[in-house]
Amino acid sequence: MSILTRVEGALRHFHPRNQRELIALQIALRLDDVGRLARYLNVGRVHPKRELLEAARLALQRAPAAGRPPATLFFEILETFRKDAA
Repeated sequence: MSILTRVEGALRHFHPRNQRELIALQIALRLDDVGRLARYLNVGRVHPKRELLEAARLALQRAPAAGRPPATLFFEILETFRKDAA
């Protein structure tokens, strides 16, 4: 069994323990990208709730015109937020 299969199986029964984890889960669901939930949980620890929600909103808004998956745009937008804050 590959490491990815094990991680995916472990996250299948994931239950959020706090508000940040719940928000990360909701965004992953909304962006249809639950397979990378661990990545959403990681950025959820680093970015404020406001930034996470704004990045998700912008990603969904921009995806059709960009012709790219909203999940990809979500992480790119978060990166621009991080760079702008530096």
